[in-house]
Amino acid sequence: MTTSRLQKAKKELERRSAAVLRATRRAEAELDGLRSAGPGQEFEEVAQTQQTSADLERLNEAERLELRRIEAALKRIDEGTFGVCAECRRPIESKRLEALPWAVRCAGCAETAEHGAKAV
Repeated sequence: MTTSRLQKAKKELERRSAAVLRATRRAEAELDGLRSAGPGQEFEEVAQTQQTSADLERLNEAERLELRRIEAALKRIDEGTFGVCAECRRPIESKRLEALPWAVRCAGCAETAEHGAKAV
């Protein structure tokens, strides 16, 4: 992978990481606000608050997963293994990396792994 592509990928990963961190902070602040809602709420309000809280916690989990994937991709850039399939060791397609910059497998190996997981 060329140096300019690596720099572009790194910049995009860092941009995405910052965006996810901002969203996570907003979600956590909203979650804190919901948790601090005091007595006096009607039953429907409590149920809605609990549902919103659960939705925010799930979102937060997804964001943490995305951050771990981004951090791993940045580490692969530093190690010189970014863009190389973890399975077959061939280059990962550039279109795939543009769509999923944290991808660890080429499209073929990812499809094979997905079909294997569905068979289990």
